[in-house]
Amino acid sequence: MAIAGTIPVAKWLAKIKWRSDVSCRLCNREREQHGVSTEKLQEETYGHINSAFCHGMVTTVTAAHHFIWRHLYASMQAAQTPASKLRLVTPDKEGSMNTLWQEEEFEQICSRESLTEKAVEIQKTISVKAHERERHDFDPKMFYENRFWNWRPDGILNNKNRRTLYILEFKRPSDRNEDFYGGKGR
Repeated sequence: MAIAGTIPVAKWLAKIKWRSDVSCRLCNREREQHGVSTEKLQEETYGHINSAFCHGMVTTVTAAHHFIWRHLYASMQAAQTPASKLRLVTPDKEGSMNTLWQEEEFEQICSRESLTEKAVEIQKTISVKAHERERHDFDPKMFYENRFWNWRPDGILNNKNRRTLYILEFKRPSDRNEDFYGGKGR
């Protein structure tokens, strides 16, 4: 159903004329329980309810995400040999690259300036979303630097002997983004 795009979420139900409102029912329920306005709700799409952007699913989605990463970290730990010098930096904590840089003393691996320079090159290959456009247009270089240093990666492996950081990030195309169908060639 997910691949075919026929999950019975509000957006699809509206498409087949079974529902007129595409607002997220889970976000609506969560807001009502907390006495918050239910105006301007996100559209209920498959991507939305499977993301931490859905207020009704945020706890569940976040718990599943952390469970998967803890399992991945445990598998990596189990596969290490005594000669391995990899250290998992982020198994039970989250933080921005800026915070992790300060706490983990990554300066021993490379300079902040060197990493920033390389990160900006990579950041330029990632599209700028509509809500980011104004900040980008004001100062593109600063925008890319800030986007990198505020980024919260899923995980980091540190190999001090090889002076290498492995940044782990899992992303998938999501239909909660307006350009999802265009990007997938549909």
